[in-house]
Amino acid sequence: MRRPPFSSLLLPLFAATTCILPTAQALGEDLTFGSCELALAYVHFDDVGTNASKLAQRCESRDRILSLYLCLKVYGAEGVGIPGLSHENETCQAWRDTPLPPFDIVDAYSDDDIAQLRHIGLDEQQNGAHVDEVIMLSETLYRAAFDTLDAVEYVYYNHYIYGMAMIIFWIVVVAMGVLSRLIAAIGDAQRSIVKPSTGISRPFHVFSVWLKRHVTIPATFGYRCAQNLGWCTIPPRIQSLTLLAFIGMNVFLSLYGYRFTENNLYFGSFERQIWRYGSDRTGIISFFNFPVIWLFGMRNNVVIWLTGWDFGSYNNFHRWVARVATLQAVLHSIGYTILIIKEGGVDYFAWWWTQLFFWTGEIATVLMCLILSFSVYWLRRKHYETFLILHIVLSIFVLLTMLGHVSIFKGQYDMLAWIPAMIWVLDRVIRMSRTLAFNPRFWNTWASATYDPSSNMIRLVVPHSSSVYTPQPGTYYYLHVLSDTKFWESHPFTMAYSTGSRRRPSKDLSEDTPLMENQNDISLASEADDKDPAMTFLIRPYDSFTSRLRDAAGAQWPAPAPLRVLVEGPYGHTQPFHNFENLLFLVGGSGIVVPLAYLHALVASPRTKSIRVVWASRERGEDFADDALSALPKAALVRYGRPDVPAKVEYFEESFTW
Repeated sequence: MRRPPFSSLLLPLFAATTCILPTAQALGEDLTFGSCELALAYVHFDDVGTNASKLAQRCESRDRILSLYLCLKVYGAEGVGIPGLSHENETCQAWRDTPLPPFDIVDAYSDDDIAQLRHIGLDEQQNGAHVDEVIMLSETLYRAAFDTLDAVEYVYYNHYIYGMAMIIFWIVVVAMGVLSRLIAAIGDAQRSIVKPSTGISRPFHVFSVWLKRHVTIPATFGYRCAQNLGWCTIPPRIQSLTLLAFIGMNVFLSLYGYRFTENNLYFGSFERQIWRYGSDRTGIISFFNFPVIWLFGMRNNVVIWLTGWDFGSYNNFHRWVARVATLQAVLHSIGYTILIIKEGGVDYFAWWWTQLFFWTGEIATVLMCLILSFSVYWLRRKHYETFLILHIVLSIFVLLTMLGHVSIFKGQYDMLAWIPAMIWVLDRVIRMSRTLAFNPRFWNTWASATYDPSSNMIRLVVPHSSSVYTPQPGTYYYLHVLSDTKFWESHPFTMAYSTGSRRRPSKDLSEDTPLMENQNDISLASEADDKDPAMTFLIRPYDSFTSRLRDAAGAQWPAPAPLRVLVEGPYGHTQPFHNFENLLFLVGGSGIVVPLAYLHALVASPRTKSIRVVWASRERGEDFADDALSALPKAALVRYGRPDVPAKVEYFEESFTW
């Protein structure tokens, strides 16, 4: 098996990445000196011995040094190439303790002297000519070397810029989210200040409503914001448009920005250039996506706070960016595999597996594919904890193997692995801070849980007297049941309300009775009692975590069961429902907790005139309603039956004044 040609596979990467963002002048200097060096790289000068190393020839071969100087004199402008020569001199002094002779030693060579020297062409250079004299590079060879370096620097410069474009794209998306949030805030302010009856234009409010109706809220297609499609989900329209733009940009930047040369001294044929450039492009862009993947996958990240978008939105971005990055990593690995097998066959490919940077890169690609396979919708839905453990463990190994893969670049790309690691650690620190803020003695939070089989609802009451903040409507918390056998599992639950006991609502079974009357008829029930303040969660049990919670809560029925819990939160934010005069909530099952959390604040708002809640539940009968609606204000009226939901929506839409 022949020795692997490291120069043909690795040298272009080193040459290009040592100067990622050069100035135009530096480019010219580097190309002049680099072109002469490249053209001489495969010529062996025998005046220092036939077995002399490349470095020994560069520093100690007088014939080679004079040949290099003559190349710089003939093909370079005056003064061009001297900076590269200075660096060469420093290298020789550091590693061979031999300084280079001054450049003016070639002043004695006239044009006639140079013309009489042996001229080395492309064929001799590529065949590794041995010489024992001063030589001159033919113009064809020099031009081939210059064009090769020019193309390589152009392409690898684009690799870096296009990788940065991935991060810039999401910066622009976040900026648009911040702007959208600002427009919505101005629109809300206009609605609060300018009454519709005045006839005064409210452009920001109108534009904000148009965005919500046609862009930000609707599903991409179908009837669900997260539409199931096979083993994945299709996000809402605004997210789908964003992701389509991101995918389109990735495809375009993976195909654009190359320069191919006829006599490429690194890669030879056009086919090899295509495979090499394309493989490097997809690999670099894939790695630049890593910080975005980790940032969007964390519960705590600054972009959530800036845009006001929920964690679910960024989780969708997280999944799709990861899918794109994985596909690019696969293309990167396939491209290099084809290149190596074409170069030396299967044995040559097997040899590369002995190199740390190579096998770690291949393993990283395999791990990314495994993460993608274990993240399908079915597994996330049915076996979430298994998915989570695999996700975390495999992700750690991806970062470790990627550090090994880019180790040949001496730290240049290491930050693309360290930034995700730091994001992950910071997220864990903030999670711990949220837990301690709720209760510094986090291991000693005792909740009471009850489960009524007739209503199929768990009521979990968690005291929050030690919390440094007051729970707000619309927020949710991650709960660990420390007394459970799987205490490490946590699940998010939206708070239904945060008070002591309240009066039960009166009931009216007539078809036309509103859930809540006009505000003038509403009196708020007392929210203070002798008990400590507590948050109440209404949880519908399914399987896994909630099924075990149901069993624990029902163990002492009808008495509440004490459970030791760990509370992490709050997450989410309160919606500005108090800015609206008329509100309609359409909820199903345990989704009733959303309007419940807001009702007491809304009935106290001077702007709110009417609130209606249409609640669909699988359980029949009044027991379920009594259990879930016990927190309603005392003046709230409840009716049972099957209302005409489309008619209700149409009525409210017609009654709204935009």
